[in-house]
Amino acid sequence: MKNINIGNLELGKIPRVAGIIDGPVTETRLKSFVDRGVDMFEVRADLFNRPVDKVIDYIKKIRGAVPAPLIGTMRETDFNRADRIRWLVSLAGHVDCVDVELGVPGWREVVDGIGAAAVIMVSEHDFNATPDISGLNDIVKRSVDQGAEIVKIATMAREAGDVTRLLRFTEDCETPLVTMAMGDIGRISRVAAPLFGSLFTYGYLRKPVVPGQMSAVSLARAVKLFPKAPADASFFNEAPREFDFF
Repeated sequence: MKNINIGNLELGKIPRVAGIIDGPVTETRLKSFVDRGVDMFEVRADLFNRPVDKVIDYIKKIRGAVPAPLIGTMRETDFNRADRIRWLVSLAGHVDCVDVELGVPGWREVVDGIGAAAVIMVSEHDFNATPDISGLNDIVKRSVDQGAEIVKIATMAREAGDVTRLLRFTEDCETPLVTMAMGDIGRISRVAAPLFGSLFTYGYLRKPVVPGQMSAVSLARAVKLFPKAPADASFFNEAPREFDFF
């Protein structure tokens, strides 16, 4: 899998953590998360439940003060349904990456509108199951056809085999990928997936947004246990090190 940047942050060499902003958080508070190892932030504009111009005003405020790239995400809600396509394009000029769901109506207008203004990440969420390898490959293919530079796949883990299948797929996939298995069984993937090639992992700043999500600070501590991907053989030859963990 090739490396890729979001803003000035290089992804793919070491595990990265994205903290989810689900409502206004002060610049000072966000800086404290950066100091504790959070690498970037996802602004969930849909959870603000405000017009996009108000969210953009907030983004402008934190962007100049917080040294971390921003991902803009807007899931469909009753509040934004009529304006979401236009609002997604508006977000692109103020963030480093825009998350666009796979197959969302009007996706071509969104992708064309974003252009080179931001990295395009196409996401697919399966809250019921984890597809087989063929199904996962199909998600990647359709996402790339939709203009994805990064593909994000979140699935529900019903058994341990779902997690191991998703991790193996992540390791073998050559397309820039972010993966996670949701639910209690899938919780380990929040730490493990970046070691198998997932470009980063998501954690909450205030409360979980989806089942099985961990705090961004806990994830930042956890991934420090594995500063290099296992594929780098030198990792196994280094002397054991001690880390503060949880």
